[in-house]
Amino acid sequence: MLREINVFLSALITGITTGFIYDLLRMKRKALKTRAFIVGVEDVLFWIFTAILVFITAYISNQGEIRLYFFMAMALGISLYFWLFSSLITQFTVFTVKLVLWPFAKLVALLKPPVKRLKMLFSKVSQKAGRKMKDCRFVVRRRFRSLRNIVRKI
Repeated sequence: MLREINVFLSALITGITTGFIYDLLRMKRKALKTRAFIVGVEDVLFWIFTAILVFITAYISNQGEIRLYFFMAMALGISLYFWLFSSLITQFTVFTVKLVLWPFAKLVALLKPPVKRLKMLFSKVSQKAGRKMKDCRFVVRRRFRSLRNIVRKI
């Protein structure tokens, strides 16, 4: 009886872990736009990882025997995770990401006006340089034409 409880608890924890990993994948998809092909690849990788996790858990806890209560415990673990922990984990993760990204967002906000001014300055300088290059090209072409005419006459 103790062995079955151990198997049930390990399958429950595996279900909670699977729910957490899927929640992370879901948050990633909400945060970043991904193409349909990439979503498909992510799904396949998720299910491969989940299958490996399930079989490792079954092998360690029950010598590789998979019984109905093992899958029931996993389903219960996933359900418990989404019912009890998912919203808390999501809020905590979003808060942590915002906390980590906040200094970078402030830095970008502080650097944006000087970069914009530098960009405008460089565009003015490049416009002036472009005009001077056109003038130089005109002068160079005229001189090459005159040299060509001189060479023809000789």
